[in-house]
Amino acid sequence: MRKNYSFPFLLFILILSISNQNIATSQNIPNPGFENWTAGEPDEWNTINQTILGTSFIPVTRDQSNPHSGTSCVKLETITQNVFLVGPVTMPGILSLGEITLDIVNQTGTVDGGVPISGYPTVLNGWFRYQPALGDSCIIGIGLSKWNGSSRDTIAYSYLTIGGLNTNWQEFALPIEYLIQAEPDTMNIIFFSSNLLTGSPTTGSKLWVDDLSLFFSAVDNKYQLNNDNFRMFAAENGKTLVLASTQEINGILNIYDLRGTLVYTSLAESASNSVQVPLPSLTPGLYVAGFSERSGIKHNHKFIVQ
Repeated sequence: MRKNYSFPFLLFILILSISNQNIATSQNIPNPGFENWTAGEPDEWNTINQTILGTSFIPVTRDQSNPHSGTSCVKLETITQNVFLVGPVTMPGILSLGEITLDIVNQTGTVDGGVPISGYPTVLNGWFRYQPALGDSCIIGIGLSKWNGSSRDTIAYSYLTIGGLNTNWQEFALPIEYLIQAEPDTMNIIFFSSNLLTGSPTTGSKLWVDDLSLFFSAVDNKYQLNNDNFRMFAAENGKTLVLASTQEINGILNIYDLRGTLVYTSLAESASNSVQVPLPSLTPGLYVAGFSERSGIKHNHKFIVQ
């Protein structure tokens, strides 16, 4: 019987948000273009590559045939190998800035740590190609944390799943939602070639990643959180967004799909304390609206188009 393994550490990436007026940089992401490799692994990153009971699993490899830029990118593939005394084992390609620990016998796994970070990153950006098998999808996630003296607080986290065939390089943007008004000290970025949140990994799914960068807010994290004096909600089954405030409304409205792709942008201005913004015809599904006031204060709202 084939064994497929899911991993509890997936649960740390869960929510989407939005922000704008940021500065793009690869600061704090080591080896962001996956140009540097040692002993078959990208420098500064950790993979699930290992030997189990004499069987080698190498689902993460260097691809120099078609990088987005430079000389190489990273390739993650879900593979199946026959393990002595265990049988067929299917494992997804996993790449992380944290340390990956996998226990095949007990079917558990953890990811610990990450890399130091300073400032307030608001969007993880990069490029990907994806070739799913049998309706599979990949996962891109980021988590920010801070040591409080006795334990580690989760400051922010976010993830997105991407399905469908993407043979050409496409850009992704993963907005980050801050749960605590504090500057993080540690960041972990993680990629999966299969979607373990919805079931078992599917052999043959392939994910390529290249050219990562972070967007940093020009203002403190406290201004990225929703303000109690501002409301934003959808009306007419997602055909209109209503913005309401205790003061004049003046800013930029951006609409993102669940891939993090910007699908619509508009000025939102009103001398009164409310305004209705008509939206274009959008494919039914879940979207994220981000409104950036001219003052730098930012708000976000998830809504459904039916």
